[in-house]
Amino acid sequence: MPLLALQSISKAFGGTPALREVSLSIEAGEALGLIGENGAGKSTLIKILSGVHQPDVGDLLWNGAATKFFGPIAALRAGIATIHQELAYFENLTVAENLMLGERWPRHWWGGTNWTALNTEAQRRLEACDLKLDPRAMFYTLGPAQRQEVAIARSLAHKAKLLILDEPTASLTEPEVERLFVHLARLRTAGVAILYVSHRLEEILKLTNRVVVLRDGMRVAEYPTAEATISRMVRDMVGRELASQPAHVNTKRQSGEVIFRAENISREPLFRNISLTVHRGEIVGLAGLVGAGRSELARAIYGLYAPDNGTMTLENRTFAPSHPSEARARRVAYLPEERKRQGLVLDHSTASAVSMGILKSISTLGVVASSTEHRRVQEAVGRFGIKPPQPDRPVGNLSGGNQQKALLARWLETDPQLVILDEPTRGVDVGAKAEIHRLIVELAARGRGVILISSDLPEILALSHRILVLHSGSIAAEFSVTDATQEKILLAASGFAPA
Repeated sequence: MPLLALQSISKAFGGTPALREVSLSIEAGEALGLIGENGAGKSTLIKILSGVHQPDVGDLLWNGAATKFFGPIAALRAGIATIHQELAYFENLTVAENLMLGERWPRHWWGGTNWTALNTEAQRRLEACDLKLDPRAMFYTLGPAQRQEVAIARSLAHKAKLLILDEPTASLTEPEVERLFVHLARLRTAGVAILYVSHRLEEILKLTNRVVVLRDGMRVAEYPTAEATISRMVRDMVGRELASQPAHVNTKRQSGEVIFRAENISREPLFRNISLTVHRGEIVGLAGLVGAGRSELARAIYGLYAPDNGTMTLENRTFAPSHPSEARARRVAYLPEERKRQGLVLDHSTASAVSMGILKSISTLGVVASSTEHRRVQEAVGRFGIKPPQPDRPVGNLSGGNQQKALLARWLETDPQLVILDEPTRGVDVGAKAEIHRLIVELAARGRGVILISSDLPEILALSHRILVLHSGSIAAEFSVTDATQEKILLAASGFAPA
């Protein structure tokens, strides 16, 4: 008898079907891979399992009994723990407080919180997951990878029978991914079932026993992982053959003219003595472990905070923005690392999300020309392949890949000269990833300068003309595209000088 079984589950929102007669099962101790493009129905299925939504049609069987979970707490109490791609946390609370949310905290005899006992228990849970974090640290001081690890530790503490992981490694480096896999292997040995949802298909091959493929809300394929290949999974996900990315998109940049230069810029303690150049038509990759200073450097260039020292020039003119508006006025675009927290207002329409970047160009005396806005948005939606092509739809209702494309459309419609992309394909499916890669290559081909920050080393190697590796806030190595390898980058990122 399977631990969990879904029988002909269907779910629709506003008449639009999200799931159509989906059936699947998972045994205790099994790792089931769930894959599909953004919008295929994976998130809806996860929310049904975790009690957020109820199916319109079909049955959910838990330990053989038909069950309905009326809320996430009911699912958690039954033994289903979910780690969502977009984490929920309180950044102004400590690590310990976030780790033990929803539980009864230890108390003194007089009723007050026993903070010493709380921090001690949090430390024990962190150490059980091999996490070296201070439980008293404020949550906002953690990087995305550390926040993800705390969420995993919180779920594991509930002794789940089924652990659902939605893109758990999107913010993790390779060593952190390996550590997660060790934890998951231990859980499976103890009989915990794993539902693993990821766009990183190599992880599906490495971790799971079976693969279920969703497309357009339907289960279109299921097979043992031993019979799976990357090409087969991609074909099943998108319904067609997807052209594979060449080993190097373009090893020769368009010209030798320097568009951006930074000389010995520092912002202690985030980064120090950084010097880099970006030429027209060049993609400069920034690699490094989480916390190495890559995102902080990008934010400084964009004017979110000023460097303590050093100089920057853009198109041979001094560049020292004190605010992002000054960077945008100089035609600099920045795609942030966390799109939902830093880039989008989720309740706004897709049209508003896209047109936000071009309002000045379509306004007269502060009044937006609505017909021009509508035309420009419609053109951008088509050009960037945003689906569904409904500009009035809230951008928060789009899949992750389409949210990312809307954000790209917003800034690329401004015709920037320098584009800074921080994890542009994190949490998007293979189809959207290929489209975003194409847009990046087109930017370089049109003579734009691109700074690409990515934890996906194959992506860095495929797209970059040059690669700078940061370690502890400093540049540890620089590689040409022909010299770089994943091994060299990882060694430099870990603080080992290349031979």
